[in-house]
Amino acid sequence: MRLSPVDALVAAGLGRPDVPPTPQALLAWRLAALSRAVRHAAAAPFYRERLGNLPPGFPHFIEEFETLPFTLASDLTEAHARFLAVSQDDVARMVTLSTSGTTGAPKRVAFTTEDIEDIRHFFHIGIQTLVEPGDTVLILMPGLRPDSIGDLLCQILPRLGARGALGDPTGDPAVLAADLRRLRPQTLVAAPSQIRRAIDDPDVRAAAKDCLRTILLSAEALPDGWKALLAERFGATVFDHYGATEMGYGGGVECEAFHGYHLRETEIYFEVVHMITGDPLPEGEVGEVVFTTLTRRGMPFVRYRTGDAAAMLPGPCPCGSKLRRLGPILGRIIHGPDGPQLTNPAKGTANRP
Repeated sequence: MRLSPVDALVAAGLGRPDVPPTPQALLAWRLAALSRAVRHAAAAPFYRERLGNLPPGFPHFIEEFETLPFTLASDLTEAHARFLAVSQDDVARMVTLSTSGTTGAPKRVAFTTEDIEDIRHFFHIGIQTLVEPGDTVLILMPGLRPDSIGDLLCQILPRLGARGALGDPTGDPAVLAADLRRLRPQTLVAAPSQIRRAIDDPDVRAAAKDCLRTILLSAEALPDGWKALLAERFGATVFDHYGATEMGYGGGVECEAFHGYHLRETEIYFEVVHMITGDPLPEGEVGEVVFTTLTRRGMPFVRYRTGDAAAMLPGPCPCGSKLRRLGPILGRIIHGPDGPQLTNPAKGTANRP
């Protein structure tokens, strides 16, 4: 079993690329990183009002950082321009995300050229577990727009001696079967919804078993039992990726041990907090995932509540990494007038936590 390649990204971020990263090294590094992140975020009007009067050197300890208010998705939909920490001229890409179907106000997330290069670098590192030199990767994620997810994957795959091919993002089973036969890819990258119809299609299953070695799923929580079913139907090893556009697409990715998502610890700081009180939770307890960007330039986020329910898993990982991981996403947290409810993506049911 290979060590997660994300450890190399973390080691480089700590400034010691030749030394395996440890939880102790991250703790010693993290306060200074959070201090830099908070100071940079205060350049944005939204955070200037919240963070502009913090004492020098804040935070002096992690519990002090945990007193900062949360950022909500509704804050972003109401005033996305106020989150910009750079000038409009420095924005290289703006992504618009709809919320609540077509009726909710959209979220807009900005990236600078440097932010996009950080995404490329994480994609390059994270996909090394799945892809080998000479591979073809069939990508169903949208990729026609410059620096969209599919386009970024196509950009970085040659760094690994592989190539990307954009497929049909609608997931039409007939088109997918034809692409699998024509391109004979070793890896498929898709959101679960893009291959939901194809999982029962006999032509797709036969074509997939004839060429696929690995599958990377992303963008959506996996329904219960779906990974094992897909692996059996397509005859491939299935990996899951966790991320969100607000994070800079990538947050973490599974290794060959399939024991949680290995996280971009030196680029994003993750917390798990109580769904009701917002208090930090110890490792192993399920709560809401919260993140703070540590290196984002264009649109930084401080203690952004994702609405995702998961637990943080302690290290070490069976792959050999000593670092913590994020456990599987168990559902979406909906904050309503009667308090938070957890919606199970597999069953579509809501339960009071």
